[in-house]
Order: sequence, then structure tokens, then C-alpha cells
Amino acid sequence: MPYEKKRAYWFRYSKKKTSTENGDGASAIAFIPKNELNVREIFAARAARLGYRILESRIPFPDYILGYGSQRILAEAEFKTSDFLRHKHDLTRCDLIVVWTHDLPYMPVPVLELESEEIHRPRRGRPRRQAAALGPG
Repeated sequence: MPYEKKRAYWFRYSKKKTSTENGDGASAIAFIPKNELNVREIFAARAARLGYRILESRIPFPDYILGYGSQRILAEAEFKTSDFLRHKHDLTRCDLIVVWTHDLPYMPVPVLELESEEIHRPRRGRPRRQAAALGPG
């Protein structure tokens, strides 16, 4: 027979089933994020499992309006926590920062780190100074 049945051209681009360490397959990602857009994709996939409802996703700051129980939360997505400060966002207009990597020792707003799925809450009082920054004496 001259005609040979081939796979569809889109076959290699279709979603493949992956599994996590615990085998549930719910939060498996097939890539490591490299920028803010990737972080937003991962958060959108994991939001329900983490207890958040995405009420609105938008381009201007803040990126998300989330629902958490009966609360309404304004959230900003960044690749690293330091990017939030580098972009000079207003800390008073944000209730949560969603990042892939939390790379700062202190932030005055809670930070959700997606890599470990851990929430870093701000400590009460003033941030502690590093011993090296104090200098001698």
C-alpha cells in the first residue's frame, strides 16, 4: 500500500501526562520557569490547590486579584523577590508577592515561593541588620 499512516503533526506538541513525586500528577510542570510570564503560568495551574481563586488576571500592577476564603487579595507575580523592588512597585498596594525564588532576607509583605510552595511571612518589628553590615565595635 503506497499510503502509510503517520502521526498527526501536532502529536509532539500535545500535552503529555507527567507525575510528581507523590504520584498525583496534579501539579507537575514540565519546565523550570525563566521569567515572570512562566511564574504566572505555574501559579495559574497551582492556584486552586493552594487555596486561591483567581478573580482577575491583568497586565497592570498588581497582576492578580485573588480570592482566599472571604478575603480579596491583590497579588503581584515576579520571577525573584528582588525583581519586585527593582520594578519599583508600591508595597502599600500589594497584599501578596508570588515568586519562583525568594532571594531576599526580609520583605514587608508575605511572599509565596512556588518552588517550595512556602509562604514567607514578614516578621514583626524592624528587620534585623546583618552582622557584617554593622561593622566593628
